[in-house]
Amino acid sequence: MVATATATGSALLAAPAWASPEAPAAGVTAEDPVPVAPRMTQGLDDAARKGTPAEAARAHLKAHQDIYKVPVSDLKAVRTTEEGKQSSVRFQQKHEGVPVFGAQYAVQTEKADGGRQITSATGTLYTDLTVSTVPEVGEATAKRRMFALDGNLSRVRGGSTESHGLTVLPDAHGGKLTWHFTVTGGEAGGNPVRQEVYVDAHVGGIALSYDNIDAAGASPAEGTGVRVDGSEVELDVNEEADGSYTLVDSARAMYPVTGGQIRTYDAQRKTYLDLAGGPVPEDVLPSSSASDRFDGANTASGAVDAHINASKVYEYLRNRLGRDGVDGRGGTIHSVVNVSSGGKDYANAFWDGSKMVYGHMNGVPLSVGLDVVGHEMTHGVTEHSAGLVYLNQSGALNEAISDYFGNAMETADKGIAMDDPASGLIGEYLCNGTVPLEECALRDLNDGRNAQRDYELMTLDFDNGGVHRNSTIVGGALWDIRESLDSELADRIVYRAAQNYLTPLSGFTDMRDAVTLAARSLRVSGADLAAIGRAFDSHGIVKGWEYRSGTHDGTTLSARVLPAYEVYAGIDEQAAQINGDVYAIGHGDAVAWDRGSAAFGITVGRFGKKPQREIAQKDAYLLDPSLDDDRIVFTRITADGIGVYRTGAKGQGAVRKLVDRPDADETEPVTDDGVLAYISTTADGEQDVMLREADGRTVNLTPETGTRAARLAMKNGQVAWAAGDGDTLTLHDVAEGTTQTYRIPGWLFNHVSDIQFTSDRVFWRETGGLLPTTNFRSAPLDDLSEAVKPAFPKGTAMAQFTVNDDYFAYSAYDVWGALGSWTGPGKVYASTVTDLLAGVDGFSRVSCSSGAQLAPSLGDGQRIAWLDTTAADTDVVTRETFAGSCEE
Repeated sequence: MVATATATGSALLAAPAWASPEAPAAGVTAEDPVPVAPRMTQGLDDAARKGTPAEAARAHLKAHQDIYKVPVSDLKAVRTTEEGKQSSVRFQQKHEGVPVFGAQYAVQTEKADGGRQITSATGTLYTDLTVSTVPEVGEATAKRRMFALDGNLSRVRGGSTESHGLTVLPDAHGGKLTWHFTVTGGEAGGNPVRQEVYVDAHVGGIALSYDNIDAAGASPAEGTGVRVDGSEVELDVNEEADGSYTLVDSARAMYPVTGGQIRTYDAQRKTYLDLAGGPVPEDVLPSSSASDRFDGANTASGAVDAHINASKVYEYLRNRLGRDGVDGRGGTIHSVVNVSSGGKDYANAFWDGSKMVYGHMNGVPLSVGLDVVGHEMTHGVTEHSAGLVYLNQSGALNEAISDYFGNAMETADKGIAMDDPASGLIGEYLCNGTVPLEECALRDLNDGRNAQRDYELMTLDFDNGGVHRNSTIVGGALWDIRESLDSELADRIVYRAAQNYLTPLSGFTDMRDAVTLAARSLRVSGADLAAIGRAFDSHGIVKGWEYRSGTHDGTTLSARVLPAYEVYAGIDEQAAQINGDVYAIGHGDAVAWDRGSAAFGITVGRFGKKPQREIAQKDAYLLDPSLDDDRIVFTRITADGIGVYRTGAKGQGAVRKLVDRPDADETEPVTDDGVLAYISTTADGEQDVMLREADGRTVNLTPETGTRAARLAMKNGQVAWAAGDGDTLTLHDVAEGTTQTYRIPGWLFNHVSDIQFTSDRVFWRETGGLLPTTNFRSAPLDDLSEAVKPAFPKGTAMAQFTVNDDYFAYSAYDVWGALGSWTGPGKVYASTVTDLLAGVDGFSRVSCSSGAQLAPSLGDGQRIAWLDTTAADTDVVTRETFAGSCEE
């Protein structure tokens, strides 16, 4: 998937800053290295303030600037919500007029004698931004670089790019100025894309990139619809001028006020690529019927279920929560059903920022589940309220809120008791009764997961950092609250927390604070407050929970690492590059991503020896190192260009240019015995593989026009790359000057996603398909036609691998089903190459670490390094030998 981002395992894990009359300010700590305003304040004002809620909130912030440390002139009020005597005023932080990513603050007030009493304030503000807001890299150049540096973006099908102007990404060094773009479209294999990309406006490299898809005049009349389960329901529809009927509902309270409707469209198996992002295409029409009865195709498409379920969600939002639709302003609700992926069932549902889109799973439309429809529509509510960023903890919180309300709507509609063990199941009706509910369910809010024991730190190429995998931890706490309190009261508390207290970068502990503050604002009883506390306690969500658990059995080489491959899809997905006893770690700033974008550099060291050496330059990104006995080569990105540079074999000496042409960008360098290979991208998008001999003589290995290349690898005199659309492996023998190609068999949109060598074989990974899958193949260097599939565990959806002459190791995540159903965390397993090729399952554990293990890198023998997310951070960890067995 295209979802990559600048994020460490510590993303959103910095300890919250607090302020109160007794503790007036937050300092900079090891866990929170960037100056920020308090994440929550209470009781700072003794007396009420005059004026409107916004005026009172602004006066409060100005009076306590010694605590908040952000000039009021940098805060723009963007929304005020009011309910009874209470209000919440939301501010967006700007730096010299440029919006700051994720920096919002909500100030809560209550009517009192003499004006408005400030009761609390929550959110994230950055207090030490100094970056110049004058760009050195133009917007057009940034856009071109974006596609040159991230090969996955160029593979987005039906893609379009929207420019949003400048944004400041905060970091430990005063912030980074970036150009913000949104790329929409879809992957060839079956996932919609809404990629948010931020390109450094001073350097020209990608600083942050992540997928923001949340995967999941009328004549009113009354009609009848047949649902997928065979039951009949009454429908509010529209009678057209020609006497036909459409699934357009103008009977809701919003219509007389705003003209808002509930509209359900049938995509007629149009590919989801044509539906992801933006308005509903003009050639996709509302579902229709010749009479006021909707059955047959309207049933099988999921249109009837989508229409009735959308109306139920609207009424739930309006009657229970007092919200006028998804956007809160009575805007039309759009649902599109019956999309496909390459003519096959698209087994998912998603909110794309403007509408819901539904496919089929095993022939069953995903719109049959009220919890699924409620889940996707709640993503829209969250986008229009808290605006939770779809990454790591804030993304898992986004998913948890959708799970909570989707399930709340379904239990209320079906009359399911909260103490029913099935009440917490999500998506359990998607199998249409063919299997037991608990077997069909995608997730369970009653799974009992605990943050301190079960939270899985993931890099951003896996589930956006675990937004689905970790959601039931906080979702379970919210569901426990609903089981303990009156259900309607619990729903109001959770909604108020999201509407009035959460901000884009809120995490699990912030959610506990928000729910507690929302409950107090609703004047709940002491018993209810105690139940709320117990719910969060039982799921391990307490202050500092991120630092309370986890062990690993290796040696830490580098702590708090941001893997550079999360941002640059074309570079090696390995924790370190290893040559003999030397290792090089390409990384970003050792700062949680929500504290800012990455300043990319390379850490070089020797196993068992200190000190380490840091290769870094001001106003440049250095990444993607490759090592041989003589040097380290890497990509260098600056405002002036992108080229290949070098240092000595252990990182010593000055950074020197190897190739940096003004008319091309040079990336993905690999070095072997003094020979350099790299990819040269020209302004017209052509990507050539260049081979530079030790004497500087350079030859183009792909002289044909219109070539494309990615995933470059070189070792033992062999160069390999993925050609064309990534579906062809090309192998070039440097000494012989001969070239072989191997076309990946099949038609499921697979592409070569990693290539590595032993002394006599080439191994590669194939990724893609209608559902994400991973295959491995290997062939002797002298004959690619003898490619074989090594023995590899079945059902692996995503996997990273490493190989040397003796051993093959991999780390994998399984991700199947709609709405991001995850079945397993990553551990590193290893086997001998001999057993692997012989079909013998000889895999054993490399480490007994309690956390996730990713991106393994083999050196000589059993020397291995990997990304370990055992504690609150992502570390590069190594062992000299494999653990073997982890049985106690």
